Amino acid sequence: MAAVLQDAHARGAQGERLPLAGADHHHGGPGAITVGVLGDGGDAGLSRLAAAFRDRHPGVEVRVREADLSDPTCGLHAGRVDVALTRGPFQETGLSVRTLRTDPVGVLLRADDPLARSVRLHLADLAPRRWFRFPPGTDPLWQSYWSGGMPREGPVVRAVVECRQAVLWNGTIGMTLLDHPPAPGLAVVPLHDMPPSPLVAAWSAGNTDVLVRSFVRAATDLHRERGRRARGVVEARHGDG
Repeated sequence: MAAVLQDAHARGAQGERLPLAGADHHHGGPGAITVGVLGDGGDAGLSRLAAAFRDRHPGVEVRVREADLSDPTCGLHAGRVDVALTRGPFQETGLSVRTLRTDPVGVLLRADDPLARSVRLHLADLAPRRWFRFPPGTDPLWQSYWSGGMPREGPVVRAVVECRQAVLWNGTIGMTLLDHPPAPGLAVVPLHDMPPSPLVAAWSAGNTDVLVRSFVRAATDLHRERGRRARGVVEARHGDG
């Protein structure tokens, strides 16, 4: 698996401003919020979301907690974060989940792997191969998705860098986001028969914190705008043809 947050287009000053939580906010003072991100979330999408949220709530302290790939809810169940930017599917009991967008997935291979020359692959093509997989106890829906719906044999990983190194050193395979550029020595081939990976915002069901609601709204606005722009590009190209 690769980066879970990719490019989005900020709305900036167009975002609706909400009143800040008062002194009764659970962190006190002007307010604070702890955001969980999955894996290596340090990309343009997260930075643009930060800019949009700062515009809505200047002065609010935002704490970002990185979770490894064995915890797709990024600490929500343990109460370590207020809201998570992550990927599904995972068990949603006790959580509210909003899908921001979906992204196609592909197979992560070593560049010299014979399958790396394929235009696209199917799960059946990968049946005999060793896959990187997540530790025992990892959310079963999450584990099943990233294993292509079947039990797999292979090295246990917890971080994106471990996934990549398992492929580079051992010829292991696994799934990643199709649009995420592969690291040197690696290749990504589209996987035809897997549903796309949803990028989601998740928070505890019943949490009415104004900062959580505003954060989710900011994330939704960013990805809605990104979708509009992407559709505009497609329509323009179709018109030129």
